[in-house]
Order: sequence, then structure tokens, then C-alpha cells
Amino acid sequence: LRRPKHLPASTARDVITRVHFFQVKEQIVKAGRNGDLPEPYSVLKVFTNLSAQTFQFQKSLVQITTMLRAHNVPYRWGFPAKLIVHHHNSNHPIASVEEGVRKLTEWGLPRPDVQLDPTAKIPRLS
Repeated sequence: LRRPKHLPASTARDVITRVHFFQVKEQIVKAGRNGDLPEPYSVLKVFTNLSAQTFQFQKSLVQITTMLRAHNVPYRWGFPAKLIVHHHNSNHPIASVEEGVRKLTEWGLPRPDVQLDPTAKIPRLS
């Protein structure tokens, strides 16, 4: 990544990329977090930029994820917008708050204090 000639070497700059394959993006982000990027990229900091719809979806599940963390239940974010919970040696995709509350109840975990609005629209990615 060449720096423009008019910028001093000490000036930080943003490089925006669009990675087509989700798995490749996840590998890059993981390597950036672990400090495993090869030279000359080891000085880069990697950040993901989420769309407004994805951010809104993740925000809608914050009470579900809080409950999962409180009970040490591992989870990760999937694509398109879904929560993937690893429980009893299997993965369970959760695509809505209602589904998350139902899963927590099935697993015997306390219900989060969420208001379930049947008219609320769940953001969908196209």
C-alpha cells in the first residue's frame, strides 16, 4: 500500500476495502486482532464497518447476547445478519429476538426482559 507522496510518513490514513467472500474477511479480521498480519501489513489496524441494518439488528439482540455472556454460552455473528449460538455441541442460528427468547427458554436460561412487539420489523439484508 503506497503512501501518497504529499503525505508525511507519520500521518495515519484509512484504506477502505470490500472483501467479496465472508470467510476471507473473517480471516483478515482475526489475523488483525491477533497481530498475525505479515510484513509490511503488521502495522495496519483492521476494523469492520457494519451497515446500518446490520448494526440495528445486532443492537436489537443486545439483551439476548448479554444473557448468553452471563451464562458463558459462546456465540458469533453470522452472515447475513444472524446470531450463531454454540450450545450443547451444536450451532443454533437466531434470526430474530423472538427466536432468541424461545431458544433461551428451551435451554433453561432466564428470559431477558424484552418487549416482544409482533408488529416490529426485523431488518433484512438483501
